[in-house]
Amino acid sequence: MTDDTFDWDAWLRERHGMFEGKASLNKYLGLHLEAAGPGWARMRLALRDDVMNPFGAAHGGTVCALIDSAAGSAIAAGTRPDDRIRGTIDMQVHFLERASGAYLLAEGRMVRAGRSIAIAQVDVFDDKGARVAMGTATFRLADPGTRRARNED
Repeated sequence: MTDDTFDWDAWLRERHGMFEGKASLNKYLGLHLEAAGPGWARMRLALRDDVMNPFGAAHGGTVCALIDSAAGSAIAAGTRPDDRIRGTIDMQVHFLERASGAYLLAEGRMVRAGRSIAIAQVDVFDDKGARVAMGTATFRLADPGTRRARNED
């Protein structure tokens, strides 16, 4: 979807409010939406002690939450202005390397959005640029023209 007149700055501010403005797992984990455009989103997660496993790597659940949120944001960016996401219905994650360092960066891309289902693909990189995980997530969508309730973020 290409629309040179869309106000991406306003869209990002709204999404920041969702992720960073109220109490949620995303706020606790410190997920930060860095950038987005038609059908894509980039998120960052600082690797603090409380999101790590006992072995010094990012907990698998932390990585999964990052993938889920980056995928959802990519789909939201690709289905705007309705933002019809109802929730994640399936997700597959492949852990490729130990996720450690100062932060993780997730790059999500919407693969396809139909009337009721959307799929996104996400790559996760560490602060040195190594790909540490990859995943796909499938989301249930509301009918076109229906603005979703903010329940899955």
